[in-house]
Amino acid sequence: MTVLLIIVYSVLFLTYVYRSKLFRATSVPPVIWVGLALLKIGVALMSAWLARQMPSIKDVGYLFHDGRIVYSSLFDNPWYYIQLTFGPNNYFPEPEHLCKYIDAMGLWYDYTGYTLVRINAIFMLFSFGHFYVQSMLFGIMSFVGLYYLYRFFSALIPINEYSIIAILFCIPSILFWTTSIGKEATVVFALGLLLYFVYSLSLAFSIKSLLAFIFFFLLLLNVRVYMILVLLPALVAYYWNLKCSKIKAFVPYLICNLTVLGLAIIYDSVVPNQYRMMYMVTDIQSSFINNTGNTSFPIYPIENSWVNLFLQLPKYLLNGFIYPTYNLCSATWCRLASIESMLISGFLLLCLLKVKYRYFLDNSIALFCLSIGLTLMLFIDVVVNNAGALVRYRTIALIFIFIGILASFKEIRKTR
Repeated sequence: MTVLLIIVYSVLFLTYVYRSKLFRATSVPPVIWVGLALLKIGVALMSAWLARQMPSIKDVGYLFHDGRIVYSSLFDNPWYYIQLTFGPNNYFPEPEHLCKYIDAMGLWYDYTGYTLVRINAIFMLFSFGHFYVQSMLFGIMSFVGLYYLYRFFSALIPINEYSIIAILFCIPSILFWTTSIGKEATVVFALGLLLYFVYSLSLAFSIKSLLAFIFFFLLLLNVRVYMILVLLPALVAYYWNLKCSKIKAFVPYLICNLTVLGLAIIYDSVVPNQYRMMYMVTDIQSSFINNTGNTSFPIYPIENSWVNLFLQLPKYLLNGFIYPTYNLCSATWCRLASIESMLISGFLLLCLLKVKYRYFLDNSIALFCLSIGLTLMLFIDVVVNNAGALVRYRTIALIFIFIGILASFKEIRKTR
């Protein structure tokens, strides 16, 4: 049954990609998109196989397990399925008729994690609970998100479109980690469509685009809250640049990011300790520090202090590019990730030496991408001390950093 579903869904989706006007709207031949879709499906199936072979990839199993529990409620009572899939979670008292399912799940009390359980439960209407088919559907979702990211970037950056495709689909860690069952595939999907509809709204206002923007904004908010905190100042600065041509492009980005930082510090100075943002970040960092693994490395504890954070910023930022180091690795996958990190670091260093800085400060789209990528990378580096987790979490940041650096080589000035 699994093989049959994979063949049927693959043929249907690839046929749609080849014939659809959506994928013919670009100058890239449809056969290229078919090949990339097939690549994503293949990697999705490989990631499912690896998840079964490597117990260390735990998140996939948890999400699939809880999604299957919600899916099983459909056969007991469809109303139970609707409540568990679309209703609220993590509330008391728990409905007695749902306790059978809630008690069997581990993510009911995790707000963001349960969003992924909901998506898994919806996908199981099509996968019928088959693990490999479920993974393939996440791969298809990721492909759609990356396609819309391509549409967004290619519309704004006058660089070779195949360079954008290479970054989105050919860097190994981005290709793999944004394809498997989990948050990265969902983030890529929500982010791609959100940015595409931001661009659509910048061209012409429509209710359809606005509603789509709100939906994907809320989806991203439910999956990764900190992505919104990273994205909002960049979006505000981008819109500011779009409407004002009398100032250098870097000024709105500098002001917006410093304003968000200032507001965060002011917020932390007036609210009780348990609500401080720095306490929340420290708790996340402590959970990583206290759960060391084979690829863990030392990081400086911030200990609820903004001062400690600022003092360690350069070291934190470097972690995301240099880890995992080769000497830290004992497994093959880790050595491959280490080689990729060395290649990424070398390429980025070379680019920094070659970037045309006279263009950069007035290049809004390059600043937009780097604002998101570097801020996201910094947040990840502050809290994560495990190279295995770092390789996965940094994938979204790398997309924006690579695109931002490529855009920095072009003169993209605002109309004066």
